[in-house]
Amino acid sequence: QKADINMSVFCAFYKEERFMRIKEYRTELDKDKKNVLCEIGYYDVTEDRFDKPEKIARFAINQLHLDRRAEEYVYVVGLTTKTQALGVFEISHGAVSASICNPREIFIRLLLCGASTFVMIHNHPSGDTNPSKADRMVAQKLKEAGDLLGITMIDSIIIGDHYHLSMKENSNAKLLNRMSI
Repeated sequence: QKADINMSVFCAFYKEERFMRIKEYRTELDKDKKNVLCEIGYYDVTEDRFDKPEKIARFAINQLHLDRRAEEYVYVVGLTTKTQALGVFEISHGAVSASICNPREIFIRLLLCGASTFVMIHNHPSGDTNPSKADRMVAQKLKEAGDLLGITMIDSIIIGDHYHLSMKENSNAKLLNRMSI
């Protein structure tokens, strides 16, 4: 009987807890060679919005395990104007110190999922979260392309050894005044 009571309390608590299901997609070509979204999985997270860098970093560490990856990975999260996740995409899986990141591939995915804002997340396997010159250049290029398309880049987050750096919040990244959340 006691186990039944505890289980009903757990179920009631779980029903009250808010969470967001984030779908992971990849793009494939259909029979006409056009890009289409294909759902490949999902993540249940307790955040209902990605309105703070800490929430995004927690997702990147707890769900994507970017703090433990041996090579660089680049992900993009497509968001609504209210920072609710529409989808997450692995953009690139690179080498130990570099990853290829082309705006074309990123914006195809963001347009297909209907994003109006987005966040880029990538890891540094070295654990050092300081942005490289290439990190700053890619973030700037994506921000400018997003501005042209009306899809606002709200942040670029680097994941290290259980730490993160928000390029929006970090004055050394030289982008904080130009990104908005």
